[in-house]
Amino acid sequence: MLGEEFMNGKMNMYRKSWSKSGHQGSRLALMAKLGVMTGVLSLTLAACGASNSSSASSATTSPAGSTTSQLTIEGTTAPVTVNNLNPYNGNFGVDLMYNSLMLVDPINGTLSPELATSFKAVNATTLEFTLRKGVKWSNGTNFTPADVVFTFDMLKKYPALDGGGVWDQLSSVTASGDTIIFKLSVPDVPLNLSLASVPIVSQAVWSKVANPVTYTATSPVVTGPYTFDSYAPTKSVFKKNPLSFEASDVKPETVAFLVGSSSQSTNELLVANDTYDFSYNYFPDVQTTYVARNPKYNKYWFPAGGVVALFMNLTEAPFNNPDFRRGISYAINRQAVENKAVFGVEAVAPQTGLILPGEQAWTDPSIPNDGLITQNDATALKYFKLAGYTEKGGKLVNGSGQQVSFSIMEPNNYSDWVGAAQQIATDLGKVGMNVTLNEPTSAVYTTDTEAGQFQAAMGSFGGSGSAYSTFNPILNSSFAAPIKSAAVSNWERFKSTQVDSELANLAAATTTSAMIKATYPLQRLMYTQAPIVDLYYGGMWGMFTTKHWVGWPSASNPYTLPATWDDDLLAILMHVRPS
Repeated sequence: MLGEEFMNGKMNMYRKSWSKSGHQGSRLALMAKLGVMTGVLSLTLAACGASNSSSASSATTSPAGSTTSQLTIEGTTAPVTVNNLNPYNGNFGVDLMYNSLMLVDPINGTLSPELATSFKAVNATTLEFTLRKGVKWSNGTNFTPADVVFTFDMLKKYPALDGGGVWDQLSSVTASGDTIIFKLSVPDVPLNLSLASVPIVSQAVWSKVANPVTYTATSPVVTGPYTFDSYAPTKSVFKKNPLSFEASDVKPETVAFLVGSSSQSTNELLVANDTYDFSYNYFPDVQTTYVARNPKYNKYWFPAGGVVALFMNLTEAPFNNPDFRRGISYAINRQAVENKAVFGVEAVAPQTGLILPGEQAWTDPSIPNDGLITQNDATALKYFKLAGYTEKGGKLVNGSGQQVSFSIMEPNNYSDWVGAAQQIATDLGKVGMNVTLNEPTSAVYTTDTEAGQFQAAMGSFGGSGSAYSTFNPILNSSFAAPIKSAAVSNWERFKSTQVDSELANLAAATTTSAMIKATYPLQRLMYTQAPIVDLYYGGMWGMFTTKHWVGWPSASNPYTLPATWDDDLLAILMHVRPS
């Protein structure tokens, strides 16, 4: 399976793990939506042979070069059995109806106005958002600060709705005029990203709901640029909300989410033949399988959405030795690993945890070559020797003459990670190690990595555009649960009181310059101690046709990531226009 690491249930360590608790701060609590999004997984599974022959409903397309008022998006690959429009756990499309305080750019973590026009960190425990004036709910009533306070109080009362875990750090939410004041129980300025992403609901409507967790909100009252139009198990449609302050910013009159096919071959035909204006898929040899079928219109962009890495169990020898880990880092040919995994469509990752070029401004100038490491077996052997391991007779051995042997765990249906692990085993074999692959089911992989029951494992982290949410989940000692106990993150069990202090400094920084400087010790730790070996960037698999709509995100215009959900989709609909 290719690219599924973004949907594999580890997203609290991947794209939007903004809060200190390790929960994702997704605008829709995306983990709660995985049941809806398993269609994306089915497509990639089909490439590995687990396919069936379900078919998709087709969108009506216009002749080449014409425009249409409807924009179509590929959603799930299974019929949607319930019309669930709850903004916290609903189906595809609810992102377009409910505004949050601000949009978060997943590439660099910057904020753009929505219901709030500005954000300010008064200090490390007081965060303020100033609200936009004149906003209307879709039923014509006025949006007020009380709606925001009510929404956050509701999340406190019903923790199942709090996908961002914001109340782990919040102590109170109040309004003063048009300013919403968030008081935190601990310094945590990066929590602003989670706070900004919470969908805001109408107090007048939701205060009458008996159970907001199970409420399907099929007659939604919203502020967003779209509201509900029609529903069928194979197609959901959203229409422009004329009362939205963003109504003039979005050009499609309607947005339709169509059920796709779980057959890989059928899906490729549907996507390549412009059934959808926008889909989220990984196609191997994308130029042949997609672009070449309609080169005038078919486009794709597979930007970095996180870092794929080699995790090691730091509670065991030899991985508890930083010199040994650094030797592994130098022994791996990252470009060969990326080529084997995703065929050259992504870049190799620096050993700093950052995603470049989006986070270029954050790079520590003292680290050479932005942290990019070139394979060098001589350098690797130097570090192995410092750790007490030497090469004898073509084998890397310890002081007792025993060869270094271990296994790399990865799910057996993740063909990209399997390919990466195979290349890593080959590279480490060249310096005398005996490395094998351990390929359990994805369920066993998840259980064992969380419990620390592995020697080395493929994994992923980062990708929210926030440095804090990159480093905190993988390095904070508070997440390092004992072996055999499930850890929400920090599966490698890294522990350092000094690093915990540096993470606290980053959490308390109130200016961008202070935040950047606070990451330097963390970047240097990643580079010099390699608690995790960064390999290559995992992709976001955006595929679009320009037959009806243009303005899609691209390498030349990277205004957001090409996701069919969350803040990204709303940002995309604000940029696309008729072709």
